[in-house]
Amino acid sequence: MLVRKEKQFQIITAGIGLSKYIQYYNICFPDKDSFTASYTMMPNACGTVSIAFDGISVKTELWGASLNTYTLGVEPNGYQVLVLIKLTHVGLFQLTRQNQANLIDQRMNLEDIDAKLYRELTDAFVFSESVDDMVNRFEKILYRRMEQDFVSETIIHATSLINRNHGMMRVREVANETGYCERQLNRLFQNQVGMSTKQYLGLTRFNYLLQNIQLSPLLFSALSQEVGYFDQSHMDKDFKKISGISPLEYRSNMSDFYYDGSEKADMLLYKTNGGKNNGN
Repeated sequence: MLVRKEKQFQIITAGIGLSKYIQYYNICFPDKDSFTASYTMMPNACGTVSIAFDGISVKTELWGASLNTYTLGVEPNGYQVLVLIKLTHVGLFQLTRQNQANLIDQRMNLEDIDAKLYRELTDAFVFSESVDDMVNRFEKILYRRMEQDFVSETIIHATSLINRNHGMMRVREVANETGYCERQLNRLFQNQVGMSTKQYLGLTRFNYLLQNIQLSPLLFSALSQEVGYFDQSHMDKDFKKISGISPLEYRSNMSDFYYDGSEKADMLLYKTNGGKNNGN
């Protein structure tokens, strides 16, 4: 088993054949103080497979997409190795073929969801000799699991459209672009993404706001205009409703929060499709 420390934190992007469904592999060798007691995962529409070794046993879990923050705290500090297979917004449905509304905000033992996949990924983790070897083993397993598409092209089209517009659209506009009525589109989002179209729009704009807070020197008043809010007070209200804190509190304590940058993966998906989206 891989227990020696290579780089403490490593992020390896998925192979091009898997990038439609997997964003990256995040491999961490935590120290006893790597994560703070207030370390919190921000809401996002992407599921995760988590594999952790605490020196005695391996724990392999599945995390659904999230609409709420989740305080992870110092838990990872007790692991010798922690691997996160970060999926795209459509990756968890492709992997499980299950109604995603049942998995939203859930943290589950992967064995209870898919015993075969649990054994394959856990064995790949246990028998790997290096980070590269481990990722290669994962990729072989996941290629076999994902070679046949189960995700609707309509969802691919709708989520790509929403992400390219950073969530600054109305449900009606998305429905018109897909040829679905709002009710049909909403049912499809609930089943394959885990949330309503409106919730996905709001979460996408929230994540775009997180990205701008991290990277932009703009004042919050200017930033609120950049992301389509009427004024800063509306932005602050929406941000706090989703995250529980204000944008200023987030900017002051960014190291205490995990943000996955899922928009980058969606843009890679868009480029992989040749800049085209095919709704049906």
